[in-house]
Amino acid sequence: VDLHIFTPSTMWPESYAVAEAEFFRYMPRGAPHNSCHRKCLQVCARILVGNAFSTSTLKTVVMHLLTVLPVSCWRRRHLLPRLQDIMRYLRRCVEDRRLDHYFFANGNVPDEVVLRTAEPLNLFQHLAQDPDAHVEALHELMELQDPLMRLLFYGH
Repeated sequence: VDLHIFTPSTMWPESYAVAEAEFFRYMPRGAPHNSCHRKCLQVCARILVGNAFSTSTLKTVVMHLLTVLPVSCWRRRHLLPRLQDIMRYLRRCVEDRRLDHYFFANGNVPDEVVLRTAEPLNLFQHLAQDPDAHVEALHELMELQDPLMRLLFYGH
């Protein structure tokens, strides 16, 4: 075996699909029967098409909010306030140039979702390092506001 092909600079993409599946399998147990968290994900994913923000970023924001807001706040009738919370949280993260990975060094991860402890991972590190990318992200975030409101009020 030639060990020289493995270098310290090799970056391996990590997937937390199993942990995400466990999280979303666990969360409905505490959430109201008519929880709007899935609808929030669907609505936001629809307006994110063609923008700089990935659905992974959106899921991360929603997971953070699901663990800090009381489950009673996620009833279907609270859809609009939760969408506003998602956009505010995303805006704050872009302004701060920091969105912590949900599963790293997060004391709010439910015990049912078992992961090793690690240092926080900033999913917006590129915004912290590149001022132009930060300005562009803020601009794209502003552009998301109108389509979201149109979708909510007019259905298209």
